[in-house]
Amino acid sequence: MVRQVLRVTQNTVFKRRPVQASQLEPEERYSVSAGATLEIQSYAYADANGEFDGHIKFAIANQAYYIRGMNTWYVYNRHAQVEFDGKVVYPQEEQAASFILKVTDSTLFKRRPLQSSQLSAEEVQAIAKGASFELQSYAYADAQGDFNSHIKFALEKQEDYIRGLSTWFVYEQHAQVEFDNDVVYPIPQVPSSTPSPAPSPAPGAPRPFQGRSFKLPGNQSTFYTDQPIIPGGNFTWGEATKNGTRIPKTTREVSNILALARQLQRARNQIGRPFRITSWYRPEPYNRQAGGVRNSQHLNGSAVDVSVSGYSGRQVANAVMSWWPGGVGVYPGNRRHIVHLDIGGRRKWGF
Repeated sequence: MVRQVLRVTQNTVFKRRPVQASQLEPEERYSVSAGATLEIQSYAYADANGEFDGHIKFAIANQAYYIRGMNTWYVYNRHAQVEFDGKVVYPQEEQAASFILKVTDSTLFKRRPLQSSQLSAEEVQAIAKGASFELQSYAYADAQGDFNSHIKFALEKQEDYIRGLSTWFVYEQHAQVEFDNDVVYPIPQVPSSTPSPAPSPAPGAPRPFQGRSFKLPGNQSTFYTDQPIIPGGNFTWGEATKNGTRIPKTTREVSNILALARQLQRARNQIGRPFRITSWYRPEPYNRQAGGVRNSQHLNGSAVDVSVSGYSGRQVANAVMSWWPGGVGVYPGNRRHIVHLDIGGRRKWGF
């Protein structure tokens, strides 16, 4: 008999509502260990009112395994997966890179965005410089205003919770939020000083581009980070290789980047707005650091995560869905502005 199973992939909390665990009463949450499995009757990641904020809603099949007499619960979709006949059917194989909070100076995590002298001992936690945490979400303001120069964040992994709580604040000059190794908050400042002039080129043929130079497998030519991947195109080798820090190792990876750039150019021409590349070629260890899965299309240069100003990820996806030759994925929460595009098998997720 074919079974539909929910498999817990890391220590987590089952919830009665799709919100952060710290917002729930004790009777609305239930701790579960990694490796646990439950046969389920059904699952969903959205209904007529929208998505479940990055959660899977599931109904337990066997009454003997109901939790506190209830069969319907939620679980964060990075902590579990749904399998059908032994194959993962949700979430799909690609996830957008995770946000990482990196502590840049020894500091205090706080329960409220105030001076530490105004907080009780239970409301603060000392954190050493260099510590890093995977985030479920972060913010620097809400409808009532900013957080007094603090970053509000929710920790993703239950084992990182502090005193059982996931949501804390940190002074923004003591930490930064990174996405695929780029600082996204506080917003990096453009240097005000005038850069030193570049040295005069040596006699001979002028350099066609000014970016960092590198070689690609299977090619004798020199390539540059500011050089378009396809002639006359908008996407550069610097965008694909993280400014020349992730050079493809094989001719197949080079071919994948070229093929993806051609499809991306068609999409950009159609939408008529610049695409911001958040992640493209992502070999190990970068894929693992970004929270990517073991079989990610990013590993061989066949996938890209992009955002387009003024568009949600879903709007970009809908614009290209009819012709895009591979995978198209969208995400909830803080990643809703991102769309994943790859040239693997044709499929979609997050819709």
